[in-house]
Amino acid sequence: MSNFKEIFEALDKVKISIVMQVNLENYEGSRRDPINKFHRAVESFKNQLYKNCELIIVADGCNKTHQLFNRSHKNDSNIRFVYFDRTNTSAMYEEIEDKGKYYRGYARKLGVAAATGELIMYMDSDDFLMPNFTMTGLLYYNANPEKDWWVNTSWFDHESVKLSTTNSQAVSDPSETEAIEIPGLQDKWKPIELLENRQVLSPWLMMHRSSLTTKWRDVISKNVSEDVDFFKRLQSEYPNGSAYKAASYVRCHLSGQWDV
Repeated sequence: MSNFKEIFEALDKVKISIVMQVNLENYEGSRRDPINKFHRAVESFKNQLYKNCELIIVADGCNKTHQLFNRSHKNDSNIRFVYFDRTNTSAMYEEIEDKGKYYRGYARKLGVAAATGELIMYMDSDDFLMPNFTMTGLLYYNANPEKDWWVNTSWFDHESVKLSTTNSQAVSDPSETEAIEIPGLQDKWKPIELLENRQVLSPWLMMHRSSLTTKWRDVISKNVSEDVDFFKRLQSEYPNGSAYKAASYVRCHLSGQWDV
């Protein structure tokens, strides 16, 4: 214990901001019971072992999110709120004729702009953070403090996960890992690990410096979502990044597969 205390005291304990884009309406592919999952997500943030962090809730045109924040979380000093008025803009994942889907990235741009931390992490409002989520980010930042971004190559999926739900050429075989119980969630969960030199460009696997000038944006595309667009531009503009493997994020919803 004393060794851990000495190691922790020696760390550069930078502030971490977690940006959570939220729309609690129903849309194609959305999760069930969004309000309870939103509160569960916020509580998982509150239970972080590393406390020098903040949660930026960005209501992406969602008045319901605004109401829930005012009712339950506005007095939390480390939870902040941003409202993005989506009047006259496209609905979630709307198909644009002859152009592809409309992917919403601008809300995260506002969340990053509102952040006061040196490091930015992300989460979805229907998912769950393990208590060591921000601590893990802090440790790997300190292991490679000269980097501009860090990407995690491991996370937790539901015990029903099959290789066909991900990419059999990129992910280790989930049948070879043991499912575990996670306090605060039902069912059991399996750690998923990417094979060497592979990445999944999902926001909740990425951490980057808040000072980087790459910005999130809305995207209309047939094959590139807003998160892939952002991270490809970020990695092109800032090639100095690092990968690590430490599952600390639980993906509780995968459309067509599980919704817990």
